[in-house]
Amino acid sequence: MVAHTVPAKQPKPKGDDVIPKDTADKWERLTKLASERLFGKRKKIMAAVGNRPYRGLPVSEAELLSRYSQIRNDPEALLEILKENAKFKPDGRVMVPKALIESMKNMEKKIREGV
Repeated sequence: MVAHTVPAKQPKPKGDDVIPKDTADKWERLTKLASERLFGKRKKIMAAVGNRPYRGLPVSEAELLSRYSQIRNDPEALLEILKENAKFKPDGRVMVPKALIESMKNMEKKIREGV
């Protein structure tokens, strides 16, 4: 009498666990997994860093206000800030980031309120 062993049932792999047989499918899977991992790392880094500080250094709100008040009284410095941040379209339009405009409006408001 010969004993036959029955292999244990293995769970069926889910969509992401299936290793494709085609080379193209393997590359697609690798790039998808790599992009997901990189995006996850990027989210963690952005959460750890927070908003981008001025020139890479942490700055208090009062310091930002004093810097802006110096810049707003110096037309050349204000022009330089706008030049650095503006993008010129082929049709002649000038695009300035909304975040820059909003921060300038907030600083103007604080200066006028005397904060």
